[in-house]
Amino acid sequence: MCDLLSAQAAVLEHNISTEVAIRHKYAAKHSMETLVQLVLRHLPELGAQGAPRMVEVTLLMATTAWPCSRPSEAMLAAYASEPALAAMRLDFTEVMRRTVEVTISGLLARQEEPASASPAP
Repeated sequence: MCDLLSAQAAVLEHNISTEVAIRHKYAAKHSMETLVQLVLRHLPELGAQGAPRMVEVTLLMATTAWPCSRPSEAMLAAYASEPALAAMRLDFTEVMRRTVEVTISGLLARQEEPASASPAP
């Protein structure tokens, strides 16, 4: 799935007909809505605005982190021969975990306080 996500905008969405693009985007929209509902089931405190943002950021990060975390043979050899460079190698699971944690905590921190919770003048 990560291979497909990574290739979606750069490759798969090019040189297709309008009809195929429409079907593809409606299917993607449905998948996003399903993911948002899943997030809301487990993190209802994100709310109707936060959950879609969390899904969007997570998918965008997965799209970018996946190919970056799968280095070529030449890059693996460079990392092996130069320990100072090895720290630049991305671990997909760790990058995704941190991204989701930071995104959720940031979304929760940025939520507006309810009007009833505002201090009295």
